[in-house]
Amino acid sequence: MFGRKSRADRHDDQQTADAVDTEDAVRESAEKQSADATDESSDVSDADELVEPKELLEGRDAQGPFDFGEFTASQPLIDFGSILLPPRPGLTIRVEVEEPSKRPVAVTFEDEGTQLQVQAFAAPRSEGLWHEVREQITQQLGAQKAAHREFQGELGLEVHAAVQTPEGTQVVRFLGVDGPRWFLRGVVSGAGLDNEETAERVNALFRSIVVRRGSEPRAPRELLPLSLPQQNAADSVPANA
Repeated sequence: MFGRKSRADRHDDQQTADAVDTEDAVRESAEKQSADATDESSDVSDADELVEPKELLEGRDAQGPFDFGEFTASQPLIDFGSILLPPRPGLTIRVEVEEPSKRPVAVTFEDEGTQLQVQAFAAPRSEGLWHEVREQITQQLGAQKAAHREFQGELGLEVHAAVQTPEGTQVVRFLGVDGPRWFLRGVVSGAGLDNEETAERVNALFRSIVVRRGSEPRAPRELLPLSLPQQNAADSVPANA
């Protein structure tokens, strides 16, 4: 069920998603856009970060993605540290790690050929990151002359892009949700992205994620720590443990 994959360490002092590398050329290109956007300004304090007000996802506290402090359902959760997820039949999970530190930097879920890679970042208490990150992603895509558009979906505004790969043009979705002092980002790639049923499964998976930020002071855009769960473990985690 679980796997882990290493990559070459690009920057020794990298704090966020620039550390992520994947086997798939589509995800690698998409993640580069998203990582560059998220990594900017990671060294400033909560008080100094100047970003747009949060784009609140309607019903987030009831339908997800959930904050760990809000989550009250009594059900098993697979614990990756800052990211937790209820078990799902047929779901393949891979934890992305960087070399040489072996630090986990992302979690990738795969379901029937579609991949969803997620990372959670610290955010200011009263301001969100998704507006600015989304704007930076679209600027980078435009500079590369990649076809892209913003799309109003079930999860709010997202970015759809056509990424060139050796196998041809592939569609990628960039997702983002602002939560209480955290920002959850997703990159969706693979088969069936133009299929409504596949999109609904991905949305449901993204919504089922529980983010555990912790109470420690963190700079905005700092990657929240991830950890490797026990093999095939799905333990019941109390909401305020």
